[in-house]
Amino acid sequence: MRMTEREKEIFEVLKKEPMISQDELAQRFGITRSSAAVHISNLMKKGVILGKGYVINEQVSVVVVGESYMGIEVCDQDNNTTIDLCYGGFGVDLSRALANFGLNVKVITVIGNDDVGNILLGRYQEKGIDTSTIFRHSGRRSARKVMVGSEVSFQESFVKEDYYQAINQREWVALNCEWLVVQPELQDSIINLMTGRDEERLPNYCTLEYLDYPSRIPAYIGQYSLAVLGVKNPSEIDYYADQALGLLKKSNQNLIFTDGRSRVFCLGQAGETDFPLMPNQGFNIDERLPYLLAGLLYGLSCAYPLRQAVRIGIGAASGSE
Repeated sequence: MRMTEREKEIFEVLKKEPMISQDELAQRFGITRSSAAVHISNLMKKGVILGKGYVINEQVSVVVVGESYMGIEVCDQDNNTTIDLCYGGFGVDLSRALANFGLNVKVITVIGNDDVGNILLGRYQEKGIDTSTIFRHSGRRSARKVMVGSEVSFQESFVKEDYYQAINQREWVALNCEWLVVQPELQDSIINLMTGRDEERLPNYCTLEYLDYPSRIPAYIGQYSLAVLGVKNPSEIDYYADQALGLLKKSNQNLIFTDGRSRVFCLGQAGETDFPLMPNQGFNIDERLPYLLAGLLYGLSCAYPLRQAVRIGIGAASGSE
C-alpha cells in the first residue's frame, strides 16, 4: 500500500520493534498517543500491518478497475460454425493474470445480482482475489456480449456512471494501493480522482491499450507509470514509438509496444530497449496482452530491473494460464 512519510517512519519502527506500545511510538516521534493510534489504524486499514503485535504484511497490493461480463463467441470458418460461452473482461483477465503471480489483488468492477454475477464472482474467488470491493448492481443484470470473430456485435452493459459510482465509493482502496491497473474506457474517473492530490502519495498507474493504425496514442497514456500497447503489424511499433517520445514525463515511466510476433520494444526515461521474440515466445495480443502486463507489473513490483521484468512478462504472455 502507499504510505505517507510519517506512516513509513512508523512502519520501519514496527518492523524492528513489533511489540512497541503506542505510548512509546508517540514519544519516539514527538506526537500525541491519539495521533499514533490514528497512524496505526491507517496502516491496518491499508493492510500493511496485521493485527496484534503488528505483524508485517510485505505483499505488494494491486487494485484492478475494469469490466466483467459473460461472452458468447461465434466463429464461422469454412462453413463450420462454433458457438462458445466465456466469462471475462478487463477486470477478470487482469486480476486472474496478476493472481497467478501470487500478488495481493483487489478488483473494482460492477456485476448484477444474478446467476451470471455469481459465476463471475466465482471466477475471481477461485484465484483468491479479494472480491469485497465488487459492486453488485441491484437493478440490472450482469453485462453480456455477443462477439462474432473479434468484433462485438451486440452488448448489454453497465453505463459509465455505474462504474463511476463504484469507483467513488471505493476511493480509499483505489488511491491507497501500490499499483492501480485501469481499463482505458474508465480512465476518466481515475484521472478525476487524481486531480489536486499529492502526486507522491498516489499509486503507480498501469493500463493496456490496443492501437489501431494510424490513430494517435491517447494523450492520457502520458499519465501512466506503465502502459502496454499492442499493435497489429511489426512496422507499427516504430511508428508509435516515435509518437510516444513526447508523452514521457515521469522518471519511472515505461511504455511497452509489441505485435506479439516479432519483438517487444520498451521506451522509458532509461532509454530504448528491444527484445526480439523467439518462435516459441510469440503470442496472440488479442488474448495474451493482459498476461504481458501482469508479468511486467510483477517484475517491477519486486524491484527487478526492467529487462528482467520484460522477460517475466514475455514468459507469462507466451505460456498458458
